[in-house]
Amino acid sequence: MRPDFYVLSWNDLLVSLLFIAFSLFLIKKWKLGLENTLLIGTLRTFVQLTLMGYVLTWFFDQQHWAFMLMLLFIMIVIASYEGTRRQKNEIPHFFPAMLVALLSSAILILGTILLFILDVEPWFSPYAAIPIGGMIIGNGLNSTALTANRFVGELKHREKEIETLLALGATPKLAVYDSMKASIHAALIPNINAMMTVGLVQLPGVMTGQILAGIDPIIAVRYQIMIMYMWFTTATLANMIMLAIVYRQYFTSKLQLRRELLREKKA
Repeated sequence: MRPDFYVLSWNDLLVSLLFIAFSLFLIKKWKLGLENTLLIGTLRTFVQLTLMGYVLTWFFDQQHWAFMLMLLFIMIVIASYEGTRRQKNEIPHFFPAMLVALLSSAILILGTILLFILDVEPWFSPYAAIPIGGMIIGNGLNSTALTANRFVGELKHREKEIETLLALGATPKLAVYDSMKASIHAALIPNINAMMTVGLVQLPGVMTGQILAGIDPIIAVRYQIMIMYMWFTTATLANMIMLAIVYRQYFTSKLQLRRELLREKKA
């Protein structure tokens, strides 16, 4: 007989610290020097997620569309800032580029899911908007940050090729088109690999969590399929919008490559 719900108590959660203890033992044995980092990460995971649980409980009690839109916008701003801060190279106007890319993706994809796929009532229900919006924004952040790093690397690698194309009369977009393609291609590989192996090699966390919560496996599978499609489309759309804005920053008004931007920024 299938259980309706597995209740995880605080005492049960403490038992899971055995995993950390075992990892700590292996790290010490191999002398990896990550003991303090692991302990800090373990503590932060517990504190941050526990606080987030109480915060989300309060968020879920708010039933106003303006509040949900404001919260999602704040999430996008924070994600854009984090994406900008992670870059090894100085990318002019990268923050607004990230903001536009993530905001556009969230409006199109989250809006489609809430209004036309799940038919959420009301459409701004926090139980749907917050978790799905968070997944869209988080996946967009990771993919665009990876794409931006790869794009700068491609520009460095193809610097002479780009300048030759410019000298022959190519537009900036045409000169960096191969760099843009290679960057997006590399960023999409993890999403494609996940789609290829899902259900065969791994059971995703969202689906596993739903099954543990007592949801019918068939329904959980449908949600996971939607999420996989959502993740891939988010990564594709956000990357293309971001690069369409960013690539222009690497050229002067005279259509010359700005070599100084290809150097790593100082810490």
